[in-house]
Amino acid sequence: MNISAASDYGVRAALHLADAYLKDANGLSTTEEISKAQDIPAKFLETLIRRLKEAGLVESRRGINGGHHLSMPPKEISIADVIRAIDGPLAAVKGERPESLKYKTSAKHLTSVWIAVRSSLRSVLEEVSLESVVKDKLPNSIKKATAQPGAWERR
Repeated sequence: MNISAASDYGVRAALHLADAYLKDANGLSTTEEISKAQDIPAKFLETLIRRLKEAGLVESRRGINGGHHLSMPPKEISIADVIRAIDGPLAAVKGERPESLKYKTSAKHLTSVWIAVRSSLRSVLEEVSLESVVKDKLPNSIKKATAQPGAWERR
């Protein structure tokens, strides 16, 4: 899986908002604050915030005291939710859902592989909430996966 810059930035922005929420559920973070704290280009961040708002994950207030905040507690928002809001389905193949693909001859069982990839991504990304990342309380399955031999090695 290739995690796009947009998804990386979107997750980081959501984590910033999660941290702010955990400190003050009614507090607001400005685009400028998030941009500086997470080193995200401000114009790009505006687009990402809009996508997060459209997905119902973020709410915004305009004006001199305006800003952004999560629309629900960060324990209820998964990393998968944010990625879907930014880039769409977790495991699209050529922009299509894997179950809609039909292959022939020697590749006819490839759909099952793509479905398994999607299932694996879900088992990680849907299990990890924004709160668990901010508080460094990742699920045991994540800790086990990152402790596997070779997990940190590039291949």
